[in-house]
Amino acid sequence: MGVIERRKREREARQELAIDAAMSIYNKDGYHAITMEKIAEKSELSRAALYLYFKNKEEILVSAIASHACYFESILQELYDNRESLKEELLEKLWECFKRFYKKDPIAFTAWQYFHQTETISNLPEDLRDVIHGLGAKVVALQHKIVGYGVTERIFVQCDYRALSEAIWSTFLGIVYVERSKEVLSNKNHMDITMDTAIKVLSCGILNQSRKNGGSDACDIDT
Repeated sequence: MGVIERRKREREARQELAIDAAMSIYNKDGYHAITMEKIAEKSELSRAALYLYFKNKEEILVSAIASHACYFESILQELYDNRESLKEELLEKLWECFKRFYKKDPIAFTAWQYFHQTETISNLPEDLRDVIHGLGAKVVALQHKIVGYGVTERIFVQCDYRALSEAIWSTFLGIVYVERSKEVLSNKNHMDITMDTAIKVLSCGILNQSRKNGGSDACDIDT
């Protein structure tokens, strides 16, 4: 390994240490408890070294979110690329993408949603706001394309595909927030069973039953 490659790997390893430390603090104590001093201490990096890699704590968290978002984008793109062979499973596979996205890194998932809050994102530097916006725009566009395909092919009920996409995603987000709150408040977690119930209920309302029944779809809600 050459000197340049070794230094690059060392830099990346130290950045990962800082990111892991910041996310650990976020998970335990919340966003406002994070400071560059705490990140340096937990990652065992000097403050001087930490500032070589990141300007502030927001940049560190956005780096973690960006990595997680890229994973989400990749699995959504894979689903869209294989849409023709997954027609009858499209809704189920989309739901699985959401679950995989959450379970891969629940902390980064919740951090991303936290950064979408109006007050939080409005306080970010413009360049970081642009990063968050760009990441969100990519995954939303893919979700819309997947659901749009389902509507066009009459796999789903006939309605505005963008509104339907948002309804599916909002259902998933709602379950995550409710179950995480229950876990914190009462140490109870019914995430998996609630997710399974939700997709069954969504399937009853979203899937075009006329594809199986050979008749008109009574659930179409075109306006």
